[in-house]
Amino acid sequence: MAFTGPIEDRLAIRDLYGSYGDASSRGDVEDWLTCWTEDGQWRTHVFDRSGKGELREQWDMLWANFDKVAFLGEVGSIEIDGDKATGRSVAREIIALSGGGIYKLVGRYEDCLVRQKGKWLFARRNYQPIVEELPE
Repeated sequence: MAFTGPIEDRLAIRDLYGSYGDASSRGDVEDWLTCWTEDGQWRTHVFDRSGKGELREQWDMLWANFDKVAFLGEVGSIEIDGDKATGRSVAREIIALSGGGIYKLVGRYEDCLVRQKGKWLFARRNYQPIVEELPE
């Protein structure tokens, strides 16, 4: 099943997805980092980062080329097992590049989440692009 577990936990996880997208759209690295565990892993087709220090470094490298970001997500699955969960979502990103041009992409996240001190956090996010439109 795509959605299992207590509704309160599923709602809290949806809030986490929303907070992640909001922080991404506002370019707020501090709020974005609060969505992760201390040893969180962010894996993509381009990089593999672990821990908040590496996550911050990767964010800074990406945002060095970004002027504005629109990040829109849709949650496709949340499956809860105690203090652990898996999730899946699709993200639509439209990025205004600081050097000019627009970069558009859609990608899928496969996530592992954990509840720590009563709060759901991303422990691992695996990202793969589905569609990319490069700037002209």
